[in-house]
Amino acid sequence: MKRQPGSALCFVCGTENPHGLGAVFEDDGVRVWTEVTPAVHHQGWPGVLHGGIISAILDETIGRVAFLHDRWVQTARLSLRFVKPAPLGVRLRATGELVKDQRRLMQMRGDLVNAESGELLAQAEGTFIALSDAARDAVVQELGGDFAAWETWLRNKRT
Repeated sequence: MKRQPGSALCFVCGTENPHGLGAVFEDDGVRVWTEVTPAVHHQGWPGVLHGGIISAILDETIGRVAFLHDRWVQTARLSLRFVKPAPLGVRLRATGELVKDQRRLMQMRGDLVNAESGELLAQAEGTFIALSDAARDAVVQELGGDFAAWETWLRNKRT
C-alpha cells in the first residue's frame, strides 16, 4: 500500500484548501482509494453531501488510477449513478480501478460507499485522455513544489 501525493489547493486532495475535503489517496498498485468525512459546508440538501462534490471525489479517485500506469490524464467523460443520499459527518470511502487501457484513452470505474456500513452510495464510470508531454509539463510547472512529491512517489513506485 502506497500513499499518493496531493497538491496544495485541489478541492478534493488539497492540503492547504480550507474549504476542501483534504482527501489522502492510497493505492495497492491496482486500485486507488481514499476516505473523507464531509462537513456541513459540503451539503446540498440539508444533511446530504452535494452531488457535485460526490462527482469531484469519484472523478479524482478514478482519475488517479492512471498514475499507476505512468500517465497523467484529464477527464473526457464522467458518468455517475447516484444510488442513495450520502450523509454528512460520516466517513465515506471512494475506490477506483482500471476497466480498459487503450494507451491514449483509459476507462476507469469507481464506487463511493459509507465506510461504516458498507452501503453503496454512488458509482462512476469515466473515460480519460492522456496528456501530451507538453501539457503534462505545463501542469508540472503549475504544481511547483508539489511536483517534487510526485517525482519521489513515481520513482519509488517503479522500484
